[in-house]
Amino acid sequence: MESRIFNTNLYQNVKNETKPYRLFIQKIKNDWSFTLSGMIAFNLLTALLPMAIILFGILGLILGNNINLQNQIKMNIINTFPPKINDSLNEIINLAFEKLYYDAKIILIFGILFSIIGCLRLFIAIDKCLTIIYRIEERKFLKKYFLSIKIFFLFLILIPLMIITSSIPSIFSNMISNIGSRFSTYFFGFLSSLFLTFLLFEIIYFLIPNKKMTFKQTWCGAIIAASALQLFMIFFPFYIRKYMMSYTGQIGFSIILILFLFYFAFIMILGAQINAFFFEHIQPLPVSLGTFINKLVQDYNMKTIEHH
Repeated sequence: MESRIFNTNLYQNVKNETKPYRLFIQKIKNDWSFTLSGMIAFNLLTALLPMAIILFGILGLILGNNINLQNQIKMNIINTFPPKINDSLNEIINLAFEKLYYDAKIILIFGILFSIIGCLRLFIAIDKCLTIIYRIEERKFLKKYFLSIKIFFLFLILIPLMIITSSIPSIFSNMISNIGSRFSTYFFGFLSSLFLTFLLFEIIYFLIPNKKMTFKQTWCGAIIAASALQLFMIFFPFYIRKYMMSYTGQIGFSIILILFLFYFAFIMILGAQINAFFFEHIQPLPVSLGTFINKLVQDYNMKTIEHH
């Protein structure tokens, strides 16, 4: 009975039609995509605090005495998380907005230095992940750091724009009474945030791989990753309010933050895999990465023995 099912035309047609998607899943699995996501999430975590200090510090300087706008941005960030861990998050944000505002010059100098150090390691980790995904040669030591510095400063421009853009709908909704105008404001804010997120992923996919990339090869993964991240940002607060309310205090904040960073990293890896497989036609490894390297080493050792 089973052999008859496998030999039917319907089964063979379904098998042929789904082959590219099965190979894509195999590439994700054999490239250790979840492990790479964990590595990026860890580097994001180590870069997060210095980056947050400098970003919120710069925002505090730009916004100056605009207390209403500062509070609106604070609330938008805090409301992403469950109420029970808001105190922990509020302390970090208040540190950035208030203390950095009063001690801006000295603190921002140290913030910049630590941010650069932490973010360099983050972008080098992303570079290593894309090296595996695209099967390309690693950059030389100095080239890695020069590229990381360039992308770091691009991110310093993009991330504040993303934070401010996401806050605009909430700010103007309090001033607009008309339902249609309020909806238009939210829709414009969503599209602006989507575009900036797309730009962020496009920069990663276009600049970081150690090969010449074109917009044609990177746009699809960037827009899918940006859309997935926007949906994730919408539904993640509902998820943690429903399933993670038992995680409270500093421990709860850490668990939820790590979970958020891991999914963000996986979305980024997924976009890169889409570009590599569907646009670069890079096929999956026949076995998982560790086993594949083991076989390469065994073949290399055998050839070395035969040569001697």
